[in-house]
Amino acid sequence: MSRSRRPLGAAAILGAIIAASSSPAAAHAIGSTFTLPVPLWLYLWGAAAAVGASFVVAVLLVRSPSEPPRYPTLALPAGPSRVASVLLAVLGLAWWLGAIAGGLLLPDSAPLPAVLLWIGIWVGLPLSAVLLGDAWPSLSPFRTLYGGIEWLVRRFGRRADLGLSYPAQLARWPAVALLFVALWAELVLPGREAAGVVGRLLLGYTLLTLAGMVLFGRVAWLRHAEFFERLMGWFGHVGPIGRRSRSPELCEGCAEGCDPARCVDCPECAAAAEADERTPELRPHFSGLTEVRRGGWSDAGFIVLALAGVTFDGLQETSAWGTIVNAIQPPLVEAVGALNAVLLSGTIGLLGMWLAFMAIFAIAVAATRRLSGGTRAPLRSLAGAYAATLLPIAAGYLVAHYGTLVLQGIIWLPDLLRDPVRSVAPEVTVAAEAVWYLSVGAIVLGHVAAVVLAHRLALRDAPAHAIRAGLPLVLLMIGYTILSLWIIGQPIVLEPGTVPPGG
Repeated sequence: MSRSRRPLGAAAILGAIIAASSSPAAAHAIGSTFTLPVPLWLYLWGAAAAVGASFVVAVLLVRSPSEPPRYPTLALPAGPSRVASVLLAVLGLAWWLGAIAGGLLLPDSAPLPAVLLWIGIWVGLPLSAVLLGDAWPSLSPFRTLYGGIEWLVRRFGRRADLGLSYPAQLARWPAVALLFVALWAELVLPGREAAGVVGRLLLGYTLLTLAGMVLFGRVAWLRHAEFFERLMGWFGHVGPIGRRSRSPELCEGCAEGCDPARCVDCPECAAAAEADERTPELRPHFSGLTEVRRGGWSDAGFIVLALAGVTFDGLQETSAWGTIVNAIQPPLVEAVGALNAVLLSGTIGLLGMWLAFMAIFAIAVAATRRLSGGTRAPLRSLAGAYAATLLPIAAGYLVAHYGTLVLQGIIWLPDLLRDPVRSVAPEVTVAAEAVWYLSVGAIVLGHVAAVVLAHRLALRDAPAHAIRAGLPLVLLMIGYTILSLWIIGQPIVLEPGTVPPGG
């Protein structure tokens, strides 16, 4: 082949690889567009103005936050809660093991395992944590499986774990690393929807998690390395059903963002934490985030990575990302081959977005610390605490970006269970207008909640300079409001006067 034709051949190979590795359903799961009544920039700046105005309202209304936080709650009945917990444990184990079995036994073309993982677990559970609350402590197949191991081993008078101390210096970075690998598998790995790939991913993670629990103990591994536990736990702070920590004097392993060296081997803290996990209550949305007091860079890295991951997923659906790919892929294909070019460009994109988000967030937190009038709190502690204020933003983006996809999965699941091999994804008849306005509402609401929470933190840490200390994060949130709505709108909205494709 002549040099002049190589780029054309490379582009053809690349297109085939990208087409072969597409997800079983698009994130929005709708195929229609609609024309905006006013230019898109008006929506973007109007939403940004609403977020900015919420800061003014927060300054006027939020004056002196109580510690510990006070908000209305309703304790849920203990009996039904225990029954629900058992049912969820059975469901979680059946769902997880069923996805593994389907992935290993069904042909690669069978869509059932991919739907169970990528829609049911990966997208559906975080959304349910945001809308309802964190059910993962009951659903977790790892808790159930390890509980069975513990029961069996104790019958022989032995303990299930080897008693190794979890390295304090690791903090929660193992969970960050595993979350990155999971995002990479979802967004970059070719063939990620193939049944065999899904089965191997789930089986490998199951063995890794059980091995970690055997080495370091259940409490230490789940609270610092099992990324589903961390992800659902963080998003569960947003939802209305939660578990309030009733023992503020306990050391940090029983609360978010603590020093793992202080309590991962502490029986009293572990017992109290388990008790908290069994006492759910009903509370206002977002109120659980007011309990987050401390944190570290690993907590900030985890939350920012979750936000960067969903943003990168949306960015991949835009023409801007297509332009970037078309510019960088031909030389990459020439240098490393078509498949490696896909992997390399996607990995660089995901990693670059996370590092960029982390850098911007770190600068905003450093500016907040400087403007707060000389607070003595270490930067890592502020970063961990203020990162929690990003969770409502991530929650709003989850609803906006994945709501229709989860709806499609719910509609599709009965047919998939009847015929896991030949079932075809149903069309979701949701108007693009409804998706757009729901997205605008969810994203703006999430940012408003984030602004109020950030101002509350500033009042707690620097009451004399709370207004100016809150400005860096407010500016960051206004910027992300514009970016996220622009990304959400690209696949579904058209500017006034634009002719739809095929129109």
